[in-house]
Amino acid sequence: MGRNKLYAALCAALLSGPVLGAGLQLYTEGSAEALGQAGAISGRDDLTSLAWYNPSALAGADRPALMVGSVFASIKTDYADGATDASMSEDWRVIPHLYYVQPLTDDVTATLSINAPYGLITEWSADWAGAPLAIYSDLEAVYLTPSVAWRPIDSFAASFGVNVVSATAELTRSAFPAPGEVKVKGDDMTYGYTFSARYQPFENWAVGGRYQSRVDLKITGALETGGVRLPASAELDLPSSFNIGVANTSIRNLSLGLDLVWTEWSVYDSLDIVAPPAPTTSSAKNWDDVISVRLGGEYALGESWALRAGYVWDQSPVPDATRSPELPGSDRQMLMFGFGWTCCGNVTLDAAYSYLWADSTAIGANPLGLTGEFETTTHLVGLSIGYDF
Repeated sequence: MGRNKLYAALCAALLSGPVLGAGLQLYTEGSAEALGQAGAISGRDDLTSLAWYNPSALAGADRPALMVGSVFASIKTDYADGATDASMSEDWRVIPHLYYVQPLTDDVTATLSINAPYGLITEWSADWAGAPLAIYSDLEAVYLTPSVAWRPIDSFAASFGVNVVSATAELTRSAFPAPGEVKVKGDDMTYGYTFSARYQPFENWAVGGRYQSRVDLKITGALETGGVRLPASAELDLPSSFNIGVANTSIRNLSLGLDLVWTEWSVYDSLDIVAPPAPTTSSAKNWDDVISVRLGGEYALGESWALRAGYVWDQSPVPDATRSPELPGSDRQMLMFGFGWTCCGNVTLDAAYSYLWADSTAIGANPLGLTGEFETTTHLVGLSIGYDF
């Protein structure tokens, strides 16, 4: 293989798949109060993390509120094919969040959301059989989203916001057939937008919805291997999404929510790689649009304590033919529970735990001829602290 073709192939292998983080989109971006209810809160109007899930629900808020915290994730993925066994690193990863709510008038509220809805780390041993496909993949896509919500009538509110997205990626694989490793680093900043609305036709029933626009990223950086450094870039889309949820409070002290989330992963049909002086290369991906179903509830124990639980069923967008060790995605399910505690009248502490398991699934077509299966489980722990001013 000529030098230009070798560099093009290395770029294509390194910049495919993992920078999107779809198979690792764990819905950890909300907060502990949202995680404990499976994120099924679009129809609610009394949670600070609605600054992300549905800002319109906070129109008419009584006073400013601040929430900060993090979700900690440990992902366990095993690969086996009868002759080879390997495990991905289970190190705990930190995914922080911040939400702020600021009333402007009786019916207009400004909100700010800072979180990371896309991006986690996958890390395999440098000597595992699939090292020429993937060793280390790290994506961080941080969303900063200011919104303004308006309530023209008591039963209806709407909001508009802007997504400022900052993304960084670092990807490593072995330099097969040559010794050593190949590393790519890159970053980009871009913009999108979001709409949301909430309608409460009856005292105990409400409907909420949110649309997040697609954002176009051009990850630009450098490829490093064998002491050589070359420019490399890839144009990628993070998908648009639409969720709609229903909330019910007919039972005393119990709030129930059901959310459906549609995500436009079909935007990832191919990946074009630019790596001068090599020619542009293209890799087919053919991902699918997917649906997630979320069911959650919260039970109030007096004025200070709340118990929470939830369930998620989540489709994977990754076709069998293109599944790889950077993103060994498959359909998955999540169970979660948590609690909230209010003290001193205006301080809240929220905690949640979630267990995720995914269907066992085979690796896709690859030049190494690997034919094994992946099996993934994940532990999530969320902690948030809030203050109402």
